[in-house]
Formats: sequence, C-alpha cells, structure tokens
Amino acid sequence: MIKNYFTAVLRYISRNKGFTAINILGLAIGMMACMLITQYVLHEFSYDDFHDKKDRIFRVQLDRYDKGELATRWASGCAGIGPDVKADFPEVERYVRLSGTNALLSHGDVYFKEENVFFASEDFFRIFSIQLLEGQDSSVLKKPFQMVISKSLAKKYFGDESPVGKVMKNNGRTEYEVTGVFDDLPVNSHMQIQALFSFASLEKLQNDPMRSWMWDGFMTYILLDEHANANALEAKLPAYTQKKVGEELKRYNADMKFHLQPITDIHLDSNFIGEFKTNGDRQATYFLSIVAVLILIIAWINYINLSTAKSVERAREVGVRKVMGGFRWQLVQQFLFESLLLNVVAVVLAILLAVALMPSFSTLTGREIGYTLFQQPSFWGWTAASIIIGAIISGLYPAFVLSAYRPVEVLKGRFKNTAKGVFFRKGMVVVQFMASVTLIVGTFTVYRQISFMQDQQLGVDIQQTVVIHSPNIVDSTYKDKFQVFKERISQYPEVVSVCASTEVPGRQPGWNAGGIRTLSQTDEDAKQYRVIMMDGGFIKAYGLEVVAGREFADANQEEYKNVLLNESAARLMGFKKIEDALNDQIFFWGDTFRIAGVVKDYHQESLKKAYDPLVFRYNNAPGGLYSIKFNTDNVKESLVRFEAEWKSVFPGNPFIHFFLDEHYEQQYQSDKQFRSVFSIFSGLAIFIACLGLFGLSSLTAIQRTKEIGVRKVLGASVPGILRLMSKDYLILMIIAIALAIPLSWSVMNAWLEDFAYRIPLTWWIFALPSVAVVIVALLTVGIHTLKAARVNPAKSLRYE
Repeated sequence: MIKNYFTAVLRYISRNKGFTAINILGLAIGMMACMLITQYVLHEFSYDDFHDKKDRIFRVQLDRYDKGELATRWASGCAGIGPDVKADFPEVERYVRLSGTNALLSHGDVYFKEENVFFASEDFFRIFSIQLLEGQDSSVLKKPFQMVISKSLAKKYFGDESPVGKVMKNNGRTEYEVTGVFDDLPVNSHMQIQALFSFASLEKLQNDPMRSWMWDGFMTYILLDEHANANALEAKLPAYTQKKVGEELKRYNADMKFHLQPITDIHLDSNFIGEFKTNGDRQATYFLSIVAVLILIIAWINYINLSTAKSVERAREVGVRKVMGGFRWQLVQQFLFESLLLNVVAVVLAILLAVALMPSFSTLTGREIGYTLFQQPSFWGWTAASIIIGAIISGLYPAFVLSAYRPVEVLKGRFKNTAKGVFFRKGMVVVQFMASVTLIVGTFTVYRQISFMQDQQLGVDIQQTVVIHSPNIVDSTYKDKFQVFKERISQYPEVVSVCASTEVPGRQPGWNAGGIRTLSQTDEDAKQYRVIMMDGGFIKAYGLEVVAGREFADANQEEYKNVLLNESAARLMGFKKIEDALNDQIFFWGDTFRIAGVVKDYHQESLKKAYDPLVFRYNNAPGGLYSIKFNTDNVKESLVRFEAEWKSVFPGNPFIHFFLDEHYEQQYQSDKQFRSVFSIFSGLAIFIACLGLFGLSSLTAIQRTKEIGVRKVLGASVPGILRLMSKDYLILMIIAIALAIPLSWSVMNAWLEDFAYRIPLTWWIFALPSVAVVIVALLTVGIHTLKAARVNPAKSLRYE
C-alpha cells in the first residue's frame, strides 16, 4: 500500500513540477525562517544557563530614590551590601563583589590596554561555573595583589608558557602575581571578563575595608542556600536598609531599594547603570518569536490553499479511484502520505538553507549563534514533531475535501466546493494578510523610529572628531605633558581644536553625584546630577550653545571654582528662569562652586533617553578622553601624525582611538539589527502569504472558467472581469486591514514606550502598508484572472 501511495505521489509530482516546487518552496522558506529565529531566541534565553548553581545566583540590583522619586537604577550598586548581607542573613551562602578598573597590563615588553578587567572578591570561582584551567578556586583571589587571567589573555602575554607564578604590572606601577588561568567565558554570558585582580588589592590600595552603603559602582552577586527563598530575602531588605543607613538617607531625603535579579534574567531584562555590556531585549525576542510562529502558520496555510486549488484537477482521479473500489480512508491516507512526504522534503531543504544562511544571520543579529541548535537532541525531536504536526495540519483538510467528492457528480463534471470550504479558505486568507499588514506596519514603524533618532539635531557636533583614550601610565608631570601634546597636535593644519574631558557624547557619564544643592537650599532639597569634567576648549569644540553666562576659560586661574549647568540641571535645581542660575552658588560634596553659565540641553546619549541633568566641572587636564577635531579627508595620514606625537609624549601607553560619529551610532546598533531582522522575516511572511493567495486565485480562476467565458460572450470586457474577480479578494483585504490596524497599533505603541523621543503613530503609518498589501494582493490575483479572461470563450466553454 505504501509503495502504491509513493508511486502515486511521484506520478503527481512529475506531472505538476512547477506547482509542487512552489508548494515545497513556501513550506521550506517558512520552516527555514522559523529555524533561524528559533536558534536566535534559544540563544537569547540560554544566557548564563551554563552555571551549575544558576537557580541560586542573584545579582543585587540597586534603585536610588530622591524625594520619593526614582532617580537612578544601578546594576553596580553600593560597596557594603555584599559583605553585610552575608554576615547578617544565614540564607546567603556566599557573595562576590566586582569593581571595574582602567587597566594597562604589561609583562616585560608586552603591554596592552585591556577592557573588561575587574577587582573580584575571593569566592568568584566558587559561585560561578567558570572553569579554572590553572589554580585553586579557593585561593587564587584570596590575598592582595593576586590576579587571574583568561586563556586568551594568557596566550597574548605569555604564549605557550604557563603564566602562574609570574608577575604582571597594571598601569606601569602595581605588580600582581598571576595565580590562575580561567577558560574564556562563553558567548552566552552576560559577563565579559578578561582578567580579575583580588578585591583585597583594591582595599589595600584604597586603605579602605569597602563597607560603604553610599559608594556605588560595585557589582554584587549572592549565592543563596538551597532552601532559601529569594523573594522572602528581598522583602527583608527595606527594613535592613533603614537599620544600616536610614538616618543618613533621611538627612538627604533619599532612599534606596534592593532587588534580587536571577542571573538568567539579566541578559533580557536588565539595562541599568554599570552593566557589563548592552544586554538583549525580552520584548524584541518575543516579537521575533511571534513572527516565527506566524511565518510557520502562514506556510502551512499556504499548503492547504495550494492543495485545495489543485483539488479540482484531481477530482476525476478521486472519482475513478472510488469507482474502482477505493475507500475514503484509503484516499485520506494517500493524501496525508503526500503531505508528509512534501513536509519531509521541505524540512530537509529548510535545514540546508538554514545551515547555509546561519553565518549571515549571525552577522545580521550581532550574535555568535553558531550551529548549537542542530546539535541539540531536542531540536531533532521538535523537527520530527513539526513534520508530523505540519503534515496533519496542512494535509488533513485537503485530504478530507478531496476524498469527499461523490464519484457520480465528479465524473459528470457537476461538483463544486462547499460553502464551508470556501468560507474556511477565505478565513485563512484574512488571517494571513492580517498578519502581513501587522508585520509591515511594525517594520515601517521600527524603520521610521530609528531614522527619526538618527536624523534629529543632537545639539552637539560629533562630526570629524577622533577621540583618544588618555594615558594610563602617568606621573606628576601629566598635566604638563598633556599641554605639550595639545600644543603639538594643534600645530597641524588639519586640526581645528583639541580638548579633554572625562566623557564625550555617546557615552553615559560615569560620575553620578548626589547631595548637590544651592546654598540657599537645605539638605532635603539636594538632588542627583551627572557630572562631566572638562577643559576650556570642550564647549566650543563640540558646538554647544551657552544660553546664559559664559563658557570655561583656560586663562582664568581660578576657573576650578566655577561650574556650568545644562538647562535640565538648572530646572531641576529650582531656577524658574535660566538666567537666575548665574552667579548663584552650589554645594557639591563639601565644596562650594559658582555657576558661571548654562548650556543648552544636548543629547549626551541616544534619543531613547531623556536629557540628563548635567553639571560641568573645570579641569585644565582631566583624565579620560582627548577629542581632536579635524577638517581633512586624509584621515589615515592624520592619525599617523597623531600617533607619532602621542608616543613621543606618552611613551609606554598604547594609542587607542575611535571616531565619535561611529561610536555614537553604536547606541542604535541593537535597534538597527532588530529592524533588519524584523524587516527581512516580515518580507518572507508576506511573500509566503502571496504564494497562498496565488494558489487561491488559481483555484477561483479554474472554477470560474466557464462563467468567464459566458460573460465574455455576453459582452463583458477584460477590465470588467478583472474588477468582478478582484472584488471578493478586496473585501477580504479590507477585513484583514480592519483587524490588523488595532492589533498593530497596540503592539507598536508598547514598543515605542521604551523611547523618550518617539514618533507619533499617525494614520498614514497604517494607511501606506495597507495600500501596499492591497496592491500586491490584487496584482497576485490579477495574474490568474487576466490569463483566464484572455482565453477564447469558445475554448473555455468546451474545456470540460
């Protein structure tokens, strides 16, 4: 029997090569898209899943409040919470603290400026499942001036030699003994770490036991006891906070709240101050999951539509089989077998396409996804299940429709689709194009929002600017050396200006200062501001507008006693008019400063965020970043000159630079990647939906061939027939659009809520995609209708 089914399927495929190819292609594209998105989604949800104790590891996340309002949210919170909760709560088994540091590592003549270097307390390797290739987890970070390095870092500095027992220097001064080597962290880790210094080293260098609750910037993780309840512990922390620092917080009218973040939730749910890196987005991941499901459903629906479109041509085959003694269940089996075979072929083709496109897809998403999906037994289980389920879902309806034809009516040519069958297929078309319109509106909205952010005036000039990281190895002559470097660089004709600052546009200011107030205010009126240190050339170099007062002047010997505010800071400080801030004095961490000017608000960070209240302090040679404005197209030649001057003034320090406009655009990188992925797969969904409509219009044209012939004999024109045949589909499109608009508005409005500056969801955002879908749909329908309408009536009236 199986052999007979197989023979029948091959015979059918050989006679309908083009139609079968379209059918398989629609299924394969849908499954391929679903596989790629599934691989991405699984990768996003797999972050930190490799830790053996992941269910018991929590990061202590800190929210700071100012007068009852949420002021800042920290991934890296206060220094004292870790050791104190370990001491006072028995359910806390271990804790680890991490503090980032600016590192220039060296061994002999080999030196590099390294990112992702931290001070870490001794239980790091007892909490996290990061394999130590050399060294003991209980001792590698126990004593002051010990360090462990990653496998890749060990290779860079020591080649094939073991680094354990050898000495490395940080910033040319402090020596650390290498006590261990750890394996490189997997790509699905929210942490990015290249080297760790023992936390005891930081306490030794600072001469401080690091138990302060008012000093932020320390990442804290805790390991709970197996029987502990994280929610119960979190509920105890507000009272514990009041006990520890309640009086101090009350003095500043402030508050702080701690939350315990499961380590496996950090990547998708965390975007706070002090993160290791830019994390993922759970909402975007869910959106893509929905797209994957929609594409697969559309692909299965297409199979149904295309199969039923062909059912008319196979009706006589069914009639003959029944006359020859075939039972209905045998016909059902045959058509289900055909569906199963086509699904198998489609899955094989989909896997081949997915494997071939995976590198490009990884580049598109910005994730090193790899081929882990195909290495998981669960994938092959789900693949087998999808083949069976897909065969049943996509083959059951055509099988029962085809097997239900009555032999007498079929062989006499008197048969038609039932009203239920027609309604079912039309319903599927509505679902397909409702999804298509929603996806197009989503793609259009995402594109416009990102373009809106990129095209807005930033209020700051970031063009033709190269930014250099200031030297790590410095001495008491640093300020003089900076002035020498500045003067030498300024002499080049292509250089417009040189300035120094602790931050540049596109970077979140790391200095977040609380307790700032005017002298006329009380401690209860003090608020939090972000602080940037700059020299006298920064304001002019970046084209910032001073709306009141003046900018900093390097010639003023007492400029360090003055500050500038931006407009947001002036308003937050309580000044009703910007001019009222001039010459007023503010109290800032024990010192008093005079307000010399107010700078117009500009976008220090992306337009996803609102304006930060900024306080600018003066320093004629601040450490951090040097900005060089230039006006030449010979960028490579200029950089060679800059680097030569750098090496002569700051020997032993690597020349690390970036172009500011490119750096600023990186803030939108994840959004642009989401736009690209969303757009491509939305396009695939629409393409597959059009294949389904192609099949349905083919069915209609075949069934109404005689009607078209009669109408032409009675004088109907081809345009008139096109209007008549397209009317039903136009109604379906209108229904699909009516259902899609409120759905897409709800989804995209939720997505836009994450942006401080966003586009309005105007009517034409929905109108243009809707019109585009209608045009594409009518063109698809028109192909078959026009072909049928141009047939000679004499031929169409005798085709049966």
